[in-house]
Amino acid sequence: MKVRNSLVLPVLFLSVTSASFPRLTQGSLASAPMREPELPFHLLSGTLIQVEGQIGAQTHLKFALDTGASISIVDSKIASKLSLSRQPTQTFNFDRMLTWQQAVIPEVRFGPIRAANVVMLVGQLTEYSEFARDADVVIGTDILKLANFTIDYDARKIIFHSLNPPAPAIGPLSNCLFLEILIQGRPMRLIADTGFPGILLFEERLLASVPSLTIADSQSNVTVGERLHAKQTILRNVVIGPERRDLSVLLVKAPAPDMLPGILGVIGISALNAHRVNCNFVDRTMTWE
Repeated sequence: MKVRNSLVLPVLFLSVTSASFPRLTQGSLASAPMREPELPFHLLSGTLIQVEGQIGAQTHLKFALDTGASISIVDSKIASKLSLSRQPTQTFNFDRMLTWQQAVIPEVRFGPIRAANVVMLVGQLTEYSEFARDADVVIGTDILKLANFTIDYDARKIIFHSLNPPAPAIGPLSNCLFLEILIQGRPMRLIADTGFPGILLFEERLLASVPSLTIADSQSNVTVGERLHAKQTILRNVVIGPERRDLSVLLVKAPAPDMLPGILGVIGISALNAHRVNCNFVDRTMTWE
């Protein structure tokens, strides 16, 4: 059985340390204090948030917003139109190294966010993920962190509350948003991922945290995307927010101990059954209602 993959599964890490950090131009959010800026979005495949954005002189581009990606990616066709200088680089994506190019993007715009001189990965998004086949850009947390915002799924709009001062990433988890859930009474810290359609847990870390783990008798072997092997099963007695339920989850082999330390897995927003989701990059939390 094959399961569609997230945009980045679960988090994309840049292996080079010489990257510039996003820089905000003069914020337009502060110039309109009477009303918080809003940005409409389309919801694709039930999970993927797509908005309209601009890179340099290229307007009306399709931006996929993905809190599970720590580095933003521009499709190679857009980079070619901008005649950008590129250099080779590599990223670590869950359990393997990926080869990319990188380029300094002169300006990125969507909603009230204006970022300049941003180092982004360059590649063919059609090969990167089937979810991203219609996207021009994947906007990760390196840019999303520049604002706190609410995703209103009922109204299909993003409401921006405040701009955050740009700051360098201290480590690969420094820009991530986290959710804490209870699995059979034990607290578990998960990365909140707007691009993932379910819940993925690292099996060895889960068993170490809950030695007497209770799961359904039946399990199915599945493939996530093209290559990641997982077990699909029902996990008993899971508390997410105020709700206690049995949930379908994917169990995968955990990364090395020094990768994603203290993280038990990834949770997609679809698992929250939320109407509105609040993303706070100052506190690095996600809340919902």
